[in-house]
Amino acid sequence: MAALEAEEKANAATPEGEKADRKKHVGVIVAAVVFAVLLIGAGVAYSVLAPTVDDKQIEATGTDAVQETEVDAADDTGDGNGANAATTPAPDFTMTDADGATLTLADFKGKPVLLNFWATWCGPCQSEMPDIQTAWKEHGTDVEFVIVNMTGMNGETEQSAKAFLADAGYTFPCYFDANNSAATAFGVSSIPQTYLINAEGNIIGAYMGAMDASVIAQGIDMLTGNTSGAAQ
Repeated sequence: MAALEAEEKANAATPEGEKADRKKHVGVIVAAVVFAVLLIGAGVAYSVLAPTVDDKQIEATGTDAVQETEVDAADDTGDGNGANAATTPAPDFTMTDADGATLTLADFKGKPVLLNFWATWCGPCQSEMPDIQTAWKEHGTDVEFVIVNMTGMNGETEQSAKAFLADAGYTFPCYFDANNSAATAFGVSSIPQTYLINAEGNIIGAYMGAMDASVIAQGIDMLTGNTSGAAQ
């Protein structure tokens, strides 16, 4: 082994050895540059090929609190609740109720709506269900709870959703997005997602992720105009 290393050093000391060594280093540098170019190309290709959100779809960006969709008082159309009410109409969609009757989101116009998207296989969705049930019992007469099951998403079925609700004892009204109308209208690709829609049908807030009781309470305050109880 030592003899082989000594021979390699002796060869490297010759002009031919130095030339071969330079070629080897150049080859390594070229390979690194090619790899970097491939990475950049892959990034460009992803940017071009990745699906973009349709302008007509709504994007939820909730974190620690409900995100309000406010406008400047000077730009307010007066269609919503107060100077900073949203002027973005909630996109309409069709759904079915537990009895199979078809209805639309627009059918709830006239009362504020808490719109929630969920599925039985979604752990975060399950975690917020008890608080949604409690809120519905307390505020169901003032706010419409439109809890929409993402039927068909990842194998979700109406039967599995109904069984889950019955076993857990949840009695809030549940609706089913069997034809992907809601998923398309709101661009739903991850759940849970929740939207606050005022009585005029405008979106005034949104939250992405599992809500707890305090977040739901803040949303209810926004929907009912109870600003004294809303989180700042």
